Amino acid sequence: MACALLSAATIVAASCTGATDAIVLAGDDEPTTTAATTTTLPLPACVAQLTPEQKAGQLLMVLVPSPAAAGDLVGAGLVGGYALVGPQSGDVAGEVAAVASRSRIPVFASGDEEGGTVQRFRDMLGALPSAATLASEHDPAGAARIFGEYGAKLKGLGLNMNFGPSLDVGGGSGLGTRSFSDDVARVGDFGLAVIGAVEQAGLIPVAKHWPGIGGGVADPHKSASPIAPVASLRERDMVPFDRAIAEGLDAIMVSHAIVPDLSDGLPASLSRSAITGELRERHRFEGLVVTDSLGMGAVAAHYDNSAAAVVSIAAGADIALVSMATSVLGAHSGLVGAITSGSIPAEQIDRSVGRVLTAKGVTGDCP
Repeated sequence: MACALLSAATIVAASCTGATDAIVLAGDDEPTTTAATTTTLPLPACVAQLTPEQKAGQLLMVLVPSPAAAGDLVGAGLVGGYALVGPQSGDVAGEVAAVASRSRIPVFASGDEEGGTVQRFRDMLGALPSAATLASEHDPAGAARIFGEYGAKLKGLGLNMNFGPSLDVGGGSGLGTRSFSDDVARVGDFGLAVIGAVEQAGLIPVAKHWPGIGGGVADPHKSASPIAPVASLRERDMVPFDRAIAEGLDAIMVSHAIVPDLSDGLPASLSRSAITGELRERHRFEGLVVTDSLGMGAVAAHYDNSAAAVVSIAAGADIALVSMATSVLGAHSGLVGAITSGSIPAEQIDRSVGRVLTAKGVTGDCP
């Protein structure tokens, strides 16, 4: 589908000033089943029952050190979910339940449990092997068993989502042992096994870091992270994601890598060409698109947290992951401005909110 694009800077300006300029999606009034961005599937009735402020909240998640730290943001409707960072301890289950009780719409409560160097619940639930260790010491079925048992423990704490597994091919861009392998087929085999196990445990797995950063050099946490041209990515790095999409993957996390001939010089997480053009339309992904943490150095070179959240949603993401609680109010305000001014088309916002609600189990009227 052809798009008439405004610059990301225009989107931010419109969201903050109330300007009436808008991104125009050519053919938006002509339903089609060939592009996920214009799906003809009915939206949950709840979408039409939400105010712009409530819709904006559903499009934001925030990183917090404990569930309780997200309580006031959830209660005020400023975010629709949160993800935990740092070592977890104390009454996590009680805090998760308390935060959930503050919203009539279900709340995403996510971990970031990959194992190895990225494991928030190590002290509470025991060590989880890294992806590289799993792939070297087990077969896919064994990896699935380990992650299935661990996922059940996360579910027992009240979590309903996990940011993982990594489907990156290779350990570049600072990944190291977070990647299963530098072999495309092996990454796909282990990734699909873990995804299935996490789903069986009752969690939504968010496969990352599309379009695949394992072949990169620079760590996006620290700086701009260029990766291979898109044709090369399609033949290698995107293949495990395509396999997962074909199997019905529910959610993908988009990285901040710069694809030289695709993402318009921006991180993929802020690029409409990457998210809407490549992931949605070319690869036919209809599930949730979540950004990686928007406080990373690769994004900070372009926008602060709040502005980046607006740009990422305009680019086609369904959930912008805000890095700091202090940035949520600005991100929410910016999104409300973009929604009410039409800077981001109402149909696009409603599709994204619809995906979020559906993933939360809300398929009809609001609770």
